[in-house]
Amino acid sequence: MTAKIRLGCSRDRLTCFEVAQAVEAAGAAALTVHGRVAADFFKGTADWNQIAEIKQHLKRIPLIGNGDLDSAEKVVEAFRRYNVDGVMIARASLGRPWLFAQAAAPLRGEPIPPEPTLAEQKAAMLWHYELCCRRFGDAKGTLLMRKFACNYAQGKTGARFFRTYVAHAANRADFLAVVEQHFPRE
Repeated sequence: MTAKIRLGCSRDRLTCFEVAQAVEAAGAAALTVHGRVAADFFKGTADWNQIAEIKQHLKRIPLIGNGDLDSAEKVVEAFRRYNVDGVMIARASLGRPWLFAQAAAPLRGEPIPPEPTLAEQKAAMLWHYELCCRRFGDAKGTLLMRKFACNYAQGKTGARFFRTYVAHAANRADFLAVVEQHFPRE
């Protein structure tokens, strides 16, 4: 079993050191630390220096850092600059599942693969949709995928227009029609 914590509840009271030791004492196999406090929600910047300081409070278990890892370069930098045994990519991978392969390549000494074309990104999103529908059924899969589809379009020309339509997709036919007609094109 592993655990994931934040640095604390608020900036004026960081509890991560005590919590890390308690997690280790309880028998966890690893600890992941997100570099923000609960009061931050997802605002501001993850504090990787604080994450790294936790390592000296652990005796046996690996420390995994988390927060703001949205590129292969940032993953490499996290390993280079901070005393972590691993990293966790979270929100940045929503709509960008290829980020894992991009981050792993330089860690193996290989060049970073390029961003997929928009057609490849659309195909990845449709495969993601199929997997959601297989797992949850078409109705719930469509509902869940509306949010993920917005992540796939984020930052692209026409993303706002696409989000407007995909947010109202009620079933498989609606979803597929919106993707075909409105997903950003090259």
